[in-house]
Amino acid sequence: MLIPPANGIEFKVHLGYLYMSPVSVPEEQIAARVPEFERRAGHYFQNWDSLLDGWRTKVRRTIDELESLSFTALPQVVPFEDIVSGKAKDGSEVLMENYDRLLQLCYQNWQYHFEFLNLGYLAYLDFFGFCKELFPGIPDQAIATMVQGVDMELFRPDDELKKLAALAVESGLQSAFDYTDDVTGTLDRVLALEGGPRWVDAYIGAQDPWFNFTVGNGFYGHDKYWIEHQEIPLGYIKDYIRRIEDGHVIDRPVDALVAEKDRIVAEYRELADPDQREQFDAKRGLAAMAYPYVGNHNFYIEHWTMGVFWRKVRELGKVFADAGFWATADDMLYLTRNEVRDALFDLITGWAVGAEPTGRPTSRRLPVVRPLRRRRWSSSPP
Repeated sequence: MLIPPANGIEFKVHLGYLYMSPVSVPEEQIAARVPEFERRAGHYFQNWDSLLDGWRTKVRRTIDELESLSFTALPQVVPFEDIVSGKAKDGSEVLMENYDRLLQLCYQNWQYHFEFLNLGYLAYLDFFGFCKELFPGIPDQAIATMVQGVDMELFRPDDELKKLAALAVESGLQSAFDYTDDVTGTLDRVLALEGGPRWVDAYIGAQDPWFNFTVGNGFYGHDKYWIEHQEIPLGYIKDYIRRIEDGHVIDRPVDALVAEKDRIVAEYRELADPDQREQFDAKRGLAAMAYPYVGNHNFYIEHWTMGVFWRKVRELGKVFADAGFWATADDMLYLTRNEVRDALFDLITGWAVGAEPTGRPTSRRLPVVRPLRRRRWSSSPP
């Protein structure tokens, strides 16, 4: 986006630690970058809604392609149909192609991740600085409230659980949620009760896409996603059921939040001089339009995209584990992306000629040695 004062952030990884530093632009070059930045940023701000609709389409299409990737064990022999068709490929290329495509698609959605992000921060920081100058002493929270999104996609997973809890109480299903760590048992108990099938249909309907949500931040392969660990959302539903029975209102007070935002906006607008109100309205309106993306994008990228990505990584890891490269599918997480590619080549060539893969003994050691190194690094930072 050609931000005038900076090119980006340089980073280095050393002994497991990430070091970052901004890459500044020489002061004498900043002014010349401003017009082009305004042209590019202006295009986005003037077409925000339509471009954001296109963004959702691009991101969903990428997620769908990630989901379509498949990693399965190589066959004992090439299917006879491939001989007859003249395919002239043994199928091993699919593993290599899909692995490279997996990485590329992950990068692709992270490219999309940043398409709007800095613009959202820019609009907010511009309004933030304006308010701090116009209203000395204004609380940071008041500024955030004036531009906050209320109907946020990032809140939808939790909202879906609240609706499911309310439906469970309405249907008299509370007794089925005594032990939610047993996912199959819980759902069986629900189905056995009157109104249970209706609840299970609603539960299944909420999973796509809202259970593509993690209790972590999505950056780690060990993060647990609701769709794969359904004891987590069922546990939340159980707690919401308890709170409803105790008389608590669990729904987000959307109307009250909107009213509070409108009140704060009106009060600060009234405090501004008449000649400052047009600027206040313009800056607040821009921030209120753009800043909600900063939260909403998390669901699509850190939660949904990365959930599918890590699931496919473990799918490939299982292929290696079944071939004796390491003990479990998760052990592949201790290899770098290029080491995985080398291991794939080793797996494929060994399979092709019926020989022991050359690097398999070494590969078995990595998931044992590297966790020890990680623990040592974490206990003694450089």
